[in-house]
Amino acid sequence: MPFSLRSLIGDIGAGLAGLLYPALCLGCERRLAADGPPAALCASCLRGLPRPEPDAARALLGAAPVEAAVALWAFDAGGAVQRVQHALKYGGRPSLGVPLGRLLGRALRAGGAGGADLVVPVPLSPTRLLERGYNQAAALADGVADALGAEVAPDLLARTRATQRQATLARPARVANVEGAFALRAGADVAGRRVLLVDDVLTTGATAAAAARTLAEGGAAVSVGALALA
Repeated sequence: MPFSLRSLIGDIGAGLAGLLYPALCLGCERRLAADGPPAALCASCLRGLPRPEPDAARALLGAAPVEAAVALWAFDAGGAVQRVQHALKYGGRPSLGVPLGRLLGRALRAGGAGGADLVVPVPLSPTRLLERGYNQAAALADGVADALGAEVAPDLLARTRATQRQATLARPARVANVEGAFALRAGADVAGRRVLLVDDVLTTGATAAAAARTLAEGGAAVSVGALALA
């Protein structure tokens, strides 16, 4: 089948799917306008999402070797931010990552953390990646890098061992769970480079802090960006 015909059939199929199963806003569940925000939220819900205090993300990371940290939204249990984050992370919708990442990238620039040579997602373990099928932080990092005009380095960091799910652990156990769990890829050189570490949610900050320490030990100047602050 010629490529142009395949493309046409694909476009028709996508259009029919949109008519039968219209995209709904994850905030208010109203139908999304075709020319609305490309992040599964209508313009009204997007404007109304809760924002964290300007210095809250950096304060959460405490003594971690991080120059700046910005979270786009404040986590709202049962609210629109949680629904967006769960759709991205658990709902099999990695396509949300790029438009959400672009929003995060704009917030990073506005918050003074937009200067980066490399954008690096917090990695998943191979087992977790196989279970989920994608890394939501890597999807976000693609959008952030696009917004900032930076290079994305999805494989710069690796998990050196499997860890328990952080969501099931109390704060002290979270710190121990991820201590020493990250390493730079063999041959990677980040000395003197500005690295922006990207994750979906900062809860205790333990995961981001452990990953940031690994980057800083390699000589990088590290900043952190997250979709939400819990």
